Amino acid sequence: MPLGPDVIHNEVPPTGEGEIESNMVNCESRGKRRSSADKVTSRIATIMENRDSNLQIKIIDAGKSSDSHSHQLQNYVVYLIQLGTVTVKRRYSEFEALRKCLKKEFPTLIIPPIPEKQSLKSNIAFTTTNSFGFASSALSNTEHNNSVVVPNKSSDGTRPSDSIPMANLVEYRKRMLAAFLNKIFKVERLAESRFFLNFLDPEVSFLDYVTNKENNPLYRTSIYRLSPSRPLENLENQLYLTLPIPSSADSHLFKELSEEEQFQKFVSFEAKFIKYELVLSNISKLNKHLMKHIGELSEEISDLGSSFSQLSLIQDSTYIENIGRLFERHKLLLSALNSSINIGFMDKLMELKHFSITCKGLMEYNRKKIIQYKLIEKDLYNTRSRYKRYEVEEIRIRKIDQKMENVLHKGDGGNHENDEIVDPPITDEELQTALYSKSYNKPIYGKIPGVSKLNNIILKYVSDPNPDETRRTKFYNLKLRLFQLERQYQITQQDLGLINSAVMSELEVFHNWFKEELRKLVLAYNKFFKEYFMKSRDSWIETNSD
Repeated sequence: MPLGPDVIHNEVPPTGEGEIESNMVNCESRGKRRSSADKVTSRIATIMENRDSNLQIKIIDAGKSSDSHSHQLQNYVVYLIQLGTVTVKRRYSEFEALRKCLKKEFPTLIIPPIPEKQSLKSNIAFTTTNSFGFASSALSNTEHNNSVVVPNKSSDGTRPSDSIPMANLVEYRKRMLAAFLNKIFKVERLAESRFFLNFLDPEVSFLDYVTNKENNPLYRTSIYRLSPSRPLENLENQLYLTLPIPSSADSHLFKELSEEEQFQKFVSFEAKFIKYELVLSNISKLNKHLMKHIGELSEEISDLGSSFSQLSLIQDSTYIENIGRLFERHKLLLSALNSSINIGFMDKLMELKHFSITCKGLMEYNRKKIIQYKLIEKDLYNTRSRYKRYEVEEIRIRKIDQKMENVLHKGDGGNHENDEIVDPPITDEELQTALYSKSYNKPIYGKIPGVSKLNNIILKYVSDPNPDETRRTKFYNLKLRLFQLERQYQITQQDLGLINSAVMSELEVFHNWFKEELRKLVLAYNKFFKEYFMKSRDSWIETNSD
């Protein structure tokens, strides 16, 4: 029976309806739950197919839930998601898992971001003063004195005095996570992903789903060992699973990469966004100051209104009383303006900041895939040189063996001197089998520290019982390694062309979207102040007319 992908499939079959039915006697409740889940997932798929442009995913509530783990009570926030008639509860970690799966399933797309996970420090106050993801050093001089400081959390995650900041953080996350889901919902390829459909299925424990036998290979495998075009179809392809994982430190091995056209495009793209970053970060910082001053001004105006009201009682003056009420109404207008800037402007800046970081991550993926290709190319060159040297030696030894065999069989009338020794070519199936065996049948003693060194010392004093077989095995392994690198070189070369094209296309679309979003954001910002000034003016006119 062949090894490789077929063995993986046979040994670890995905859990399906057939397996559940065969174990119905022992797993009746599990079967009912799966049947119910299938119906819900089907209903979600139907909603997806018939959705219109007005349909949106909403996070209608967020509340605390408790879980007992290791004899300790852990509190976490659960978000209640609504899509049409379907509602489902999900934790923040499940949003993270969904994005991780989508990122691996569609590695050349910009997957919408989610707010980074922090403690009870204000996510809004902290991140809006940071850089937008491209030049962090250029924007590190933020004024921390104006940051909103939230007390440290206790063992249960909050303190009584934290209720308002915690509520603000939860509301902020509700808005950002809802935006994340709706952006996925609008992209057909993402919305039809099985991970997204099961995320919206209330009958599915999503963390269990992404770590089950069928999906765990995608969840645990490095994105650099997945096919960029068909990752789900190549989860058992040993050519991908044995690719070298590149790192940024490897770039110094290939100085010529700085001259690559794709790298030059990245430099040009980043230069554009550094300019955006500098300006937007300054706008963000100034708006934080402005919101702080508006908050202080609204309190002072409220106090002033109370003082005028007290004065009106002493003077028995209706006009002074109206002035007092005017200031109290003005306090409400300022509070509404502050809220509009916070939710309608600062939230959007945060979202753009997260998108720019995601965009940077996409470029980093492209860079590392180029480095990976170069690593394979270098290894292939060195292995091919070694193979040629071994091949010359192997041919020489085989010729000697052939001559000796001809001498021994001289009297049989045969002439074998001109016979050629030709090894059969290695097939893809043979390569997959060998790589699978190497990956899944590693000896236990190889993991014991010091044993390998001890083995090498012993082997120096123990003669090889079959040196010819050992030599041929080494030559075969080298030939196998050469064939592996040649195949990996081919697939990474093809993949790299696809990645370069897809990533640059995605970046261009993102840049146009980014500019349009900024235009809308400035228009909305202008609208907030326009409405504030108009309502304020109307209040003064009304008071003076009285």
